[in-house]
Amino acid sequence: MRQFVAEGQPDSDGCLVVTGKKFHYLSAVLRLSVGDMVYVRLPDASLQQMTLSRLDAGEKRIVLTIAGERAGAAGTNSALPVLRGPEIPLWLFQFAAKPPKMDLIVRQAAECGVGVVVPVAGSFCQAGCVESARKKAAPDDGRWRRIITEAREQSGSPVQTELSPCVTLAQACALWQKHLAETGATGLAVALYEQCEGSLALHEAVARASAEGRPLAAALMVGAEGGIAPDEIAYIRQHGFVLVHFATNILRCETAAIYGLASLQTALTELEIWQFKK
Repeated sequence: MRQFVAEGQPDSDGCLVVTGKKFHYLSAVLRLSVGDMVYVRLPDASLQQMTLSRLDAGEKRIVLTIAGERAGAAGTNSALPVLRGPEIPLWLFQFAAKPPKMDLIVRQAAECGVGVVVPVAGSFCQAGCVESARKKAAPDDGRWRRIITEAREQSGSPVQTELSPCVTLAQACALWQKHLAETGATGLAVALYEQCEGSLALHEAVARASAEGRPLAAALMVGAEGGIAPDEIAYIRQHGFVLVHFATNILRCETAAIYGLASLQTALTELEIWQFKK
C-alpha cells in the first residue's frame, strides 16, 4: 500500500499544505488530481485518508483535506487499511559498506520497519565508505532521509525509521546498552558471522532471549565487505552480542542485511507458534 509521509499535522480545519519536493511527489509521481484520495502517514504515526482539494501548479502548492472520520485520538477510521510495524523494536547496526550498497541497505531496512539504523565504522571498512556514511547520516545531508521516506511511502510502513550518526563500534555497543537500560527490555542482539565455531542458530538465540520472560528489543549487526574483524568479534561478544551463523552460502553484505532482517523478524513474529528443539 502506497502512502504519503507528511512532515506536519493537519491544521484545526483538517487541512495540510504541501509544497516543494513533496508537491512533486504527489503531482508527478502519484499523479494526483483535485478530488483524488491518498493515504497520509502523519508525524504521530497515525494513518489518515485525505482528499486533494486544491492544486496550484504555478505556486507548486497542494492542499489536502481530511476525508471521513479523523484517525488518532478520536478513534480510527474503519475504512483505513490496518498496517502494523514489528511488535518487537528492531535496530540495524550496519558496518559502513560502499555507498551504493549502503543506500540499498537503508532503503530495505526502512521497508522492513526497522526502528533505528546505525552506521558503524569498523576495521575492515574502507576510509571512503566511512566518510560517505558519516556525511549521509549527518542531519544536514538529506539523501538517506529521503530514501527512508520514499521507502516508507512505497511500503506503507508505519514505523518512523530513525537514522543514527555513524559511530565507532564502542559507541554502537554503548547506544544499544543505553536503549536497553532506558526501556528495561531483554536485549536480543545478534551479529551475523560467517563461521560456525562459537555461533548459534538464529532460533536458538531467539529462544534463549525470550526465555527470560521480559519484553524483547532486537538488534542485528552486519559487517561490511570482508566481514567483521576478529578483535571486533571478541568485543561485541563481551558486550552482549550473540554470533549467529546461517548454514547457507557466504552472502554479500547487502544481501546479508536483508536476509538477516527477514529471518530475525520472522523468528520474532512467529515466536509463539514455533518450538525450538535441540
